[in-house]
Parts: sequence; C-alpha cells; structure tokens
Amino acid sequence: MDFINELQRFLAGQGFKRLQVDGGLLWIKDKEKRIELIEIIPEMLPGQNRMPVSRQEERIQKLENQLMIRFGKKTERLTLMLFRGLPDERTVEEITPYPNIWCLDQSGARVLIYENQRGDFYGMKARLEQFMDAYRTTEQSIGRKELRRMFRPVNTALVAANIIVFLILSLMGNVTDASFMAEHGAMVWADVVDKGEFYRLFTSTFMHFGVDHLAQNMLILLLIGSRLERILGSVRYLAVYLGSGIAASAASLFFTLARDPYTVSAGASGAIFGVMGGLLFLVLKDIFQKKRRRMEEIGLSGMIFVIVSALSYGFTTTGVDNAAHVGGLVFGFILTGILSIRK
Repeated sequence: MDFINELQRFLAGQGFKRLQVDGGLLWIKDKEKRIELIEIIPEMLPGQNRMPVSRQEERIQKLENQLMIRFGKKTERLTLMLFRGLPDERTVEEITPYPNIWCLDQSGARVLIYENQRGDFYGMKARLEQFMDAYRTTEQSIGRKELRRMFRPVNTALVAANIIVFLILSLMGNVTDASFMAEHGAMVWADVVDKGEFYRLFTSTFMHFGVDHLAQNMLILLLIGSRLERILGSVRYLAVYLGSGIAASAASLFFTLARDPYTVSAGASGAIFGVMGGLLFLVLKDIFQKKRRRMEEIGLSGMIFVIVSALSYGFTTTGVDNAAHVGGLVFGFILTGILSIRK
C-alpha cells in the first residue's frame, strides 16, 4: 500500500477536501467559524534535498492568508512531515520553533510531537494514531499474504529439490566440471542415444553448473512459478514444469547435442521457460476472454518483454543451450493450453 494515498483517503474520510495548488498536498475542512488546513510533506527520495522548514512555513503562511481572504474566516493549520523512522537531529532543530508541525514515522506507526508544538489538532492526534496503527497492521498482513503467495507448495518444493541436488553434488565433486556432471546425470549425446539412458532427460533438469547458474534459475522460478501454480493448481503446474523440462531436454538433444556430441547440457532453464510459456498462454487467454484481472499486473507487453529479454540473453551469450529454452517455451505454452481446457 502507498502510505500517502492511504493518508489522503483517511483525511477524506475525516471530512477534508483536497485543495488544488501547485507543489503541495493540501486538504481543507470548511467549519462554521474557521478553516482547518492540513498540509502533507512527503518523505524525500534518496538524493533529494528537503526544502528548508523556514521556506516551507513562508509558503504555507502566504496560502493561509489567501484562504482567510477567500473564505472570510481564520485558518487553523497542521503540517504533517513524513519519515521512515525518526527525523535526524538537524530536522528536529528546524521544526521545533514551529508549533504547527508534526512528524509521522511510517515505519514505527508513530505521531511524533516535539517541544513547543501543539499537542492536538481538534482531536486529530488520536485519530491519526489509530490510522497509523491500522495501516501498519494491514501492511504486515499484506506482507504475510505476499509471502504465502510466493511460496506455493509445489514451486517451493521444486526450488528446494534443485538446491538439494546441487548441495549433494557439490559435496561429491566439482559441479563446474563437465565430466563430473556427465557422470552424475547430465545430458550427453552418447549416453542418451547410444546407451539408452533416457532418464538423463529428467535428471539433467535438476543439475546446475555452479552457484551463479543455480541462483539465477531459482530466483526466476521462485518469482514466476508461484503465479502459474496459483492459477493452474499444484498438479497441473507440476505437469507443466516437468513436461517442459523433459521437452526442453529433448530439444537440446536433437538440436544442440546432435551437432556437438561432446557438449554436456544441464539446468532448469528449459522448465522455467516452460513456465514462461504457460504464463504467456494465460495472458493471451485472459485478453481474449476479457478476464485480465486473473493475471493481476502482468500484461501482454510485460510478458513478451520478459521472454524476449531472456531469449536474447541466451542468443548473445556463449555456452547457453538456446534449443532447450525455445523447446521448453513452446511446450509449456501448448501444455498449459491443453490443461486449461475445461468441459
């Protein structure tokens, strides 16, 4: 959730209305004998410098005078300066001479009122504290929900399986050595075709050449696999992942290893491209059925960008099995379409 947007919704719920002025977030409430004015000063982004408090006060006081003339009533003003944590000592020294400034600590959900500043603003202090507490509770709930959404059972188990296989092989030998990997289940033309060791089409999808290879694949799988699993369900997602991995291995066998029989191929990237293909199918399906909400923030252009970026990286980098990537992508697209058909 965006804190500023939620704060402004809170003010609207308190009867305030947004005042359209350049360079400020100002909300007013027209009471019988006064105008209540609340100014929001957002937290500065990294590299930005906050306007000196004295200049801010000069600006808002000029606006207060204009409102007094416009409405014919006195104005009562409160400035809310937003921070993540406590403001630094210099900022505190700047604001203490001005009684109408409060600081809001977004991280700690606290209203900070320093010396010489007014202790309340027509009951706003208690209501702001309730809002801050509710915001923090909701934000924590959303964070827990996002973690649950990311760590789906099957996808998490697949990530764990890849990591466990990598750790076991690392203890046994050098996972960056092609000969060692070939001895323990990676794809080699002679072993698959001549010796009939077709199990390598499966085992190779859980093997990785080094930590970087593993980390890159597992991070991508963790981010995108959970989304496909939520939509397809655990069983169908597992079928797409494993089926795409085996199909990618077969594509690698016939298009990469057939040309260079001494190549050793392994990795989960073919299965991951199958997941991308499945998501692409669902994006297109949602567009045709006008159900874009199911795919949440993923759009067609975003999905195409991810796929094209991943493929272009493979075609411009040596040592990448592009046949496996394309094979996994195509098979994942087709298999998701088949599994998505309902009577």
